[in-house]
Amino acid sequence: MRVVVTTLALLAAVILVGGASIAVLNRDIPDYAVPDGPWKAGTALDGLTFFTFDRVIETEDEILDALVFRDGKFQSAMCQVYCDFGWHDYRTFIDGETLHFTTTTRCPDAPHTVVFYGTVVDGAVTFEGTWTTRRWYWTHQVNVVGRGTLVPSEEHIAAGIAG
Repeated sequence: MRVVVTTLALLAAVILVGGASIAVLNRDIPDYAVPDGPWKAGTALDGLTFFTFDRVIETEDEILDALVFRDGKFQSAMCQVYCDFGWHDYRTFIDGETLHFTTTTRCPDAPHTVVFYGTVVDGAVTFEGTWTTRRWYWTHQVNVVGRGTLVPSEEHIAAGIAG
């Protein structure tokens, strides 16, 4: 009987510690917090493509990208290459000379969510956001910032991102 009680106690301890470990490993991280605003369905940027220089804050990695707006939808060229994210709705509002935009994109085949929040002034875009990957055992997030224009750089052209 003592062996059975000891075994059950050990099993309970393993389950509790294991459950606590999984809970710690799976700490969720919220997506980028987009500021409140009078957001409306996006159309103001339709037909525009911004060629951007992006930087992952945690690693300092630099990424060339193209942010494409068409028919109320948004697509990041690099997100498309990485995980076939497709087209997603975007929202906008105008504050004086500044057009604000946001979109949340999700990969259909993996647990990736990318949130963009940016502004456009005089044909130039700046943005920030997060790329979050959520799995049952961990959540990983990187922060990204970027800037760009409507004109592709030589680097974008050489990389085949323009046109």
